[in-house]
Amino acid sequence: MDEVTFLLRLLIDRWPSAAVALASRGDILAAHGETPEFVDVRSIEPKKGRRIDADSKGILVVFEDSSSTSYPTIDYAVRNEVFGFTIHIRVLHRRDMPTNTYSRDRLQAQYRITRYILEKNSLRPTVYVGGGTSGTIEDSAEIIKLNSRSDSNDRGKKLLGYKLSVEMKRFGRNT
Repeated sequence: MDEVTFLLRLLIDRWPSAAVALASRGDILAAHGETPEFVDVRSIEPKKGRRIDADSKGILVVFEDSSSTSYPTIDYAVRNEVFGFTIHIRVLHRRDMPTNTYSRDRLQAQYRITRYILEKNSLRPTVYVGGGTSGTIEDSAEIIKLNSRSDSNDRGKKLLGYKLSVEMKRFGRNT
């Protein structure tokens, strides 16, 4: 499984339980915990990866920025890999929202859910065959962490957003 798919599956598989956990703690409103449209920009499926309707729910786009490999042994028998990702969380502000801060609150909730998933799975994140949170392991990594967050707003299009920088490390992979 490639790294972008790994990160997408980690977020998709754990989104519902993370939203329920944060809503039950009172950190987010249950209405803002809706599952966004997950987008892999490399997808060639029809109506995926190009234009997305953001009216009904948020959009979460994942793509890989960088990758580096090091070989800690003399004979190059083992490699360590470090991957850098950007996650865009986007929410469209519509005039028919109940309040002027509804879209901002929804963006904040989606950020908190994403951060919750990454923090709870920071050490040895695992993706399972068929989705879910248990079963046969399909792929794993050693460390995944959220490095930074920056605003990514477009007032003209009424799009609110965050750009998250995420780093994933895999150690001791056989060559």
